[in-house]
Formats: sequence, C-alpha cells, structure tokens
Amino acid sequence: MTKIFLVDDEPLVLIGMQGMLNWAELGYTVVGTARNGAEALKAIGETYPDIVVSDIRMPVMDGFTLAESCHKDGSALPVFIMLTSYEEFDYVKRSMRLGVVDYLVKIDLTAESLTAALDKARAAVEKERRLQAPAAPAVSMDSYRDRLFLQLYGGLLTDRAAFDRQCAELGLDFHAPQYVVALGSIRTPELSTEQLLTLSTGVTRMAAETLPKYRPCRVIGMDLQHFSALLPLQEGEDPETALTPALQATGQILYNYFSSQIYWAVGRAVPDILQISQSRQDALAAQQLLRSESPLAFYHEKPNTPLDHRAQVVAQVQQYIRAHLAEKLTLNDVAAVFNFSPNYLSQLFAQNSERGFVEYVTTARIAAAKELMAATDLKIYEVSSRVGFDSAFYFSKVFKKLEGASPREYIQRMKGSYVDAKDDAAL
Repeated sequence: MTKIFLVDDEPLVLIGMQGMLNWAELGYTVVGTARNGAEALKAIGETYPDIVVSDIRMPVMDGFTLAESCHKDGSALPVFIMLTSYEEFDYVKRSMRLGVVDYLVKIDLTAESLTAALDKARAAVEKERRLQAPAAPAVSMDSYRDRLFLQLYGGLLTDRAAFDRQCAELGLDFHAPQYVVALGSIRTPELSTEQLLTLSTGVTRMAAETLPKYRPCRVIGMDLQHFSALLPLQEGEDPETALTPALQATGQILYNYFSSQIYWAVGRAVPDILQISQSRQDALAAQQLLRSESPLAFYHEKPNTPLDHRAQVVAQVQQYIRAHLAEKLTLNDVAAVFNFSPNYLSQLFAQNSERGFVEYVTTARIAAAKELMAATDLKIYEVSSRVGFDSAFYFSKVFKKLEGASPREYIQRMKGSYVDAKDDAAL
C-alpha cells in the first residue's frame, strides 16, 4: 500500500477527500491527517508517508514551508501534491519544486483528478525507491562475508581450522559466549517480483541499520521475503528477555516506514558459532507460532498449552521434512514416520500451519534451493537433485511459478541483493 497523508486547515475538505475515493481498492492507505503544516510535520516524522496532499495556505506553517522542512535533509520523499485556489494556480504551476509533483485546484477537485494526481505521485515514489535501491555491486569482501554466513546457517561448515582461516581473511571474530538466530519475515499483499525486490532490499537495508542500534548483530537477506539476524549473547543471558525490546522496536520502525508487518521467529541460543544452523532450524520451527496479534515468537522445547503442542508437532514434522528434502516425501510416507494416519497429518497442517502439507514440502524445497544457490557454486541440475526434484526442468518450472524468476535469473539477482550491517563489528 502507498501511504498518504492529508493536510488542510478546512475540516470539510479533509473529510471530503477521505470519502472521495475507495483508497484501499486503489492501493492507497491514509495514514494521517493534520490541520496545519506544523502539526503535519510532526506526524509525518512518525508515519513516514509516501505522498502528502497539502493545502498551500494554512495557519502556523504553510504547504511550501512544510515541503521544505520535509526535504531539508536532502531526501526526495515524501512527494507532495499541493491544493490551491484559482488566483494562485498560475504562480504555483510555474514553481514545480520542493518535491511537488502536481497541483490541484480545490474548487475543481474530483475523484478523477485526485486519482490521476495520486497515480502520478506514486510513479514518482516508485522511481525514487528504485534509485535508492543499491545497484548490484562487484564481488566484494562483503559478498564473501555474506556467503560465509549463509554457509553457517546451512550447516555447511564443519572444519574448525578452515573456518578460523576464513574468518581471519574476512576480518570476522566470533568470541561471544553464545549466539542466536532471529528470522524476519516480510508479510505483504500480492506484489510483483520487481516491487517485492525493491521492498525486500529496503526492509533488509533498514533492518541492518536499525537493529544494531539496540543489539550487536549482523543482518543479511535470505530471499525476497526473509532476512536473518545473527545476535551474540552474554553468558547466562536469556534470549527472550534480552532480545524482545530490540526486535519489537525494530519491527515497529520498519512497519512505520514500509507499511509491512515484520514477524520475528527466534531460535535457541547455541554456545558455538558452528552450531548456529541449529538455532536457525529452531527459528524456522518457531515461525509456526506466529500470529497477526503476536508477531514475535521464541522457540521453546516444552510447549505450555494444547495449542502449542499441536503446533509443536507440526514443527517437528516440518523439521523432518527439511532434513530429508532429497528423499521421497509423500503424505503417506511422512505420516508413517510419525505413526499418524495421512488424514490426521493433513488436518494438523491445515489447522496449525500457513500451508497445507504438499505446499509446505514444495516451498521448503524451493527455500533450500535458494540457500544452495546463494551459498554454493552448484549447477542448477545439482541443486534440483539435492532438494528432491527428479527433473531440473520441473524444478525450474516450479521455481519460476513461486519466485517469479527462473533459477538462473534468481542467482544473478541475489548476487547483488544481500545487505548487512555497516562494519565488521566483532561478533
């Protein structure tokens, strides 16, 4: 949703604009209103709108001063649509500046003219977002660091001496008593692949800038809807107590800016960085406990309620699936492993998982494939075989259906999409 803020000193104008359009149907959401520029400036700093529709003549602070104040740091957003009267229209039309993309005459304002101006403004916002997104860099030290983290998450590093040598070469130092993985999930309405790439890059980038202000960490993008944070903990620190304030604060900042809810799932702490893949597996299991009213979940070995127990059973089945992706994974096969009837297992997934059994197996295989493509140099047919596809052609077909791009296109895109915290702070 593109976020809109409305400013006018006339209450009837504000009410009229809010009722003039079906905002949600057009892909917009009104995040706030104000009666003057000063009031608006404060609210804009809290709601991060993409577009501001503002009157020019207002008490306390006029529309032009408001636009100047919003852009004094050099930022191009939000863009402005100015409301004006007949007598000043010729003047303001000649002074298109300050992030103003259009002017509307109040007395002639219609649903059609407002929609046209908003669409024009949204195009300007999307263009600016694309310009802000980092271009794919050449292979750099950060790219190698990101790859090392992906290999850690996948449990691909087992040789201690080789790992220590890589860390020394990359300027990484893992000396904390324990580590934990927090997985961030971006929940959005249907977006095109290009829109999702822009959103994912922006969210991961801001998470990498914001979360370290609360806790030392390293953030990297995992795929177009997920990113991860590796967080060191002190001896005896409880992950839930230590991390909840930081994750909640970061999630709120990301929501305010992108209008996208961030869901956090956190694994158990491990004492050895080479065991961090276990914390990540725990975090994946904890994702089943996430709900819209509770966007933060920590993995616990012993569930406390019957509902938690059912979710925990599903999490155990899912963990088995992820550990055996190269094998045949039909509903009957997996149900037999856990001594369930196929119907019971199917119902468990329907009631305690966002996806049905078959859909979960497919998405787990594609997720594992994305990790392999990002962390290794395997050929596409080798990746497809490792995650349980009999045919590389069928794998490519399913991959494109789910990701909106072929495996080859995805590899090229992901090489430039990882974002991490600014410096090589020791972890």
